[in-house]
Amino acid sequence: MTLTKEYIFTLTCLKEIGIKGVGPKKVLSIGNTIKERNIPIESLEDLASLMKTMKEKAINSVRMEDLQKAYNYAMNIVEASKAEGIGFKGYYDDDFPESLQKTVDEEGKENPPLLLWYRGDFSITKLPGIAVIGTREPTEEGIIGGKYLAGEFAKRGFNIVSGLAIGCDTCGHEGALNVNGKTTAILANGLDNKSIYPPENRDLAENIVKNGGVLLSEYPINTSVNRYSLVARDRLQSGLAQATLVIQTGKAGGTMHAAKATLAANKPLYVMLFKKEETNKHEKCLGNEVLHEQGAIYLKGNDNIDEISHSIKNRKVVKSDLFD
Repeated sequence: MTLTKEYIFTLTCLKEIGIKGVGPKKVLSIGNTIKERNIPIESLEDLASLMKTMKEKAINSVRMEDLQKAYNYAMNIVEASKAEGIGFKGYYDDDFPESLQKTVDEEGKENPPLLLWYRGDFSITKLPGIAVIGTREPTEEGIIGGKYLAGEFAKRGFNIVSGLAIGCDTCGHEGALNVNGKTTAILANGLDNKSIYPPENRDLAENIVKNGGVLLSEYPINTSVNRYSLVARDRLQSGLAQATLVIQTGKAGGTMHAAKATLAANKPLYVMLFKKEETNKHEKCLGNEVLHEQGAIYLKGNDNIDEISHSIKNRKVVKSDLFD
């Protein structure tokens, strides 16, 4: 017995009708209680009855009419999403990515998404993934190297995970598409066309979907991007992937959130090392050295990608021969 995606969305929509206090942790508490008690929840009435038996006041004080109002609100969004080719998955669904159920933030705290809205082929989330991320202002060497490595990993069956941002994210997506590989864009906004951010990459988003990839988001349609959602999105990039590759990053910025979440989850973190020392010393690449000092592994374009791919798929970390 599980909490369906429709009821998860209903619970998350309580705040939209003015009912506060039922956040993600409490929604998971409700869902886990259903599983533990093995109680069938076949109607809103069943859900309301269960919630009345729980200890937390924020949960047991929710009325049946509140749930009905939130349900109606949620289903209107679901229907509008369907009209735009957007579906959604819930945390307890059988095909919800297990890796995302175990998502941690950069401090190592469990922080999984409750819902995933998607447009495209959701099944590619089952492929082994590598997040390819970095600064919005890469050097020319970063662009070339990022596209090359994303393509090489895509050729070897990896789903290239990134965030559709200008710069290194674009390199990751395009590198995969250039070799007819699969790529996932995890966004910090709704998946309707007008909400896609950045607007400069709306065509790229469409190309990802048309070529067998998928767009993912925690947020329903008509949700605009904001600073919080951008940071929150970063943990999902590392969460879906088995490893993360940083093309280039400065010492501060959003890339660091995903990189630190990767390390916190004890997953392999790779950072590019370039032939030209002037590139490695560029301000938009100085974060690579910082991350290396924190445990990241240097990766060069001439490293053995077959060996590294095998090590990632088998959850083993193999350092480049250059740094043994």
